[in-house]
Amino acid sequence: MKRTEKSEDKQFPGVELAYPIAVGSYDVAIKRMDSIDGRLQTILAFVLTASVAFITFAKDKDFRFDSAWFVSGICFLVASIIVGISARLYGAVRLLRPMHLWQTWLTDDEWTFKKDLIHDAAIDFDANMRLANLKWKCSVMIMILFVLEALCLTVWVVVGPHGNYHLQAT
Repeated sequence: MKRTEKSEDKQFPGVELAYPIAVGSYDVAIKRMDSIDGRLQTILAFVLTASVAFITFAKDKDFRFDSAWFVSGICFLVASIIVGISARLYGAVRLLRPMHLWQTWLTDDEWTFKKDLIHDAAIDFDANMRLANLKWKCSVMIMILFVLEALCLTVWVVVGPHGNYHLQAT
């Protein structure tokens, strides 16, 4: 479809200004996704390290591993691991596909090419930000699950190896 130069130039006067921003939006999306994936990895490593520390502390103290508090804590740990791994594996950054350029835009003049790229970059950027926000919400969910796990394991440790509270009034 050929454009009528005068009408589309008036309808979209900022194409030349927006084009470099649209192209750069892919870099922004990649950096944001890398940051969120790194955050997810760091949170998961922290959760696992803290969990192992709790269990290592109790291992030599004859604590009961069939305690409801311990089992609940481990369930929260497993849930946080599942959420974290799922968040890291789910979705991919949407990028400009050279095959799409080849199949649809190479016959366009320069102005139409830039306008269409801006349009596709806008759609891709919105999809990338939805994915980034979903992964961020997953990282918050992991932290909530970790707090619940830590509370359960703390109660488990305080209750002690035989079900008695360590804290006694003197």
